[in-house]
Amino acid sequence: MSPGESSEPLSLPEDVIVDIIARVPRFDYPTLSLVSKHFRSLVTSPKLYASRSLLGFTEHCLYVVLYNHFDNSNSRWYILCRKPDGNLRLVLISSLPPLHGNGSFVAVGSMIYVFDNTTSSASSIDCKSHTVQKLHNMPIHMVHTVAGLIDGKIYVSGYCNRASKNVMVVFNTETKMWEPEIKPIANKETCKRWTRNCVVMAGKIYTKDPFNSF
Repeated sequence: MSPGESSEPLSLPEDVIVDIIARVPRFDYPTLSLVSKHFRSLVTSPKLYASRSLLGFTEHCLYVVLYNHFDNSNSRWYILCRKPDGNLRLVLISSLPPLHGNGSFVAVGSMIYVFDNTTSSASSIDCKSHTVQKLHNMPIHMVHTVAGLIDGKIYVSGYCNRASKNVMVVFNTETKMWEPEIKPIANKETCKRWTRNCVVMAGKIYTKDPFNSF
């Protein structure tokens, strides 16, 4: 075989190749994508993931973003996976460009939505193809944002320096658009505090301030 020749089993029908790859753990897809351009296209194709779903080979993956606290503009994304010996390791997702690590992250199905604290930018990561799509910027600049998902809508709240208060904006994951209304958080006590974390329970979002008050 010549150096540039692919070893891909082209003699196999396409459906057979898809069926075989569908049974391979997703953690090995970055390696498979190096085999050939055809394989690189297959591991990101909707047909492959439809086949995995029919075969019952869906997996829950934990995504990890690591960044330097003093320079968080160069964060890198990893998948936490289990090695054959049972130990865990972080696998770099090389296809994802560096993203700002200072922000809020919300997982919705196979998508991860990223809301940047520093520039008001928003983007989505397709966990099937490991590609990034730019979204419309947040309607207002906020710092110390937190975000939670309720009924297909992402509620992003944070402190607005311009308004000197906490506000909330809503992103619709179906239309990929921001709702026009900017909702002020009316509680006079919490308006002076920055939010640090949040949790969604029973259709409500509970936020925590630096003093561990909800």
